[in-house]
Amino acid sequence: MNRTEKRQLVEELHREFEGSLHAVLVDFRGLSVPAVTEFRRKVRAAGSRYRVVKNSLALRAAKGTPLEKLSPSFDGVTGIAYTGEDPVALAKVLMDFARENPALSVKAGVVAGSQVLDAEGVKALSATPALPELRARLLGLLQAPATQLVRLLATPGNQLARVLRAQQDKLEGK
Repeated sequence: MNRTEKRQLVEELHREFEGSLHAVLVDFRGLSVPAVTEFRRKVRAAGSRYRVVKNSLALRAAKGTPLEKLSPSFDGVTGIAYTGEDPVALAKVLMDFARENPALSVKAGVVAGSQVLDAEGVKALSATPALPELRARLLGLLQAPATQLVRLLATPGNQLARVLRAQQDKLEGK
């Protein structure tokens, strides 16, 4: 790879890293080629990207991006999984795959472009509910008081209607 190609790669990575607030660095040493292919497929399915580049190029590309905070962890064999969307989905995919393939190990991660996590932090992140589930829970919590209020306000009217209906049935001899 000549200098021009390297510069283009660094610029491309820099653009991708700028749009990615969440990233996890992994050590993939010891994974077979089919396992790495499966890993890439699972990461893509989670709406994330996975790249393997030389550490020196990755460090240059990470300057001025949220991934810059991970600079000390760029050592040895390093793969970068990153996303601009849901960090929990990415962490779940990584930890599930690492459980099935112990050769994959998580080095470090960054969430929301500012919070640096170690391997245990990424594991804890993967145990939290996914973003859609959290949104559904929040929506349910917000709707519950309104639903209860409507039921409470409707109860006297319903009871009055039942009493009037029972009175009407009684008068009609039913």
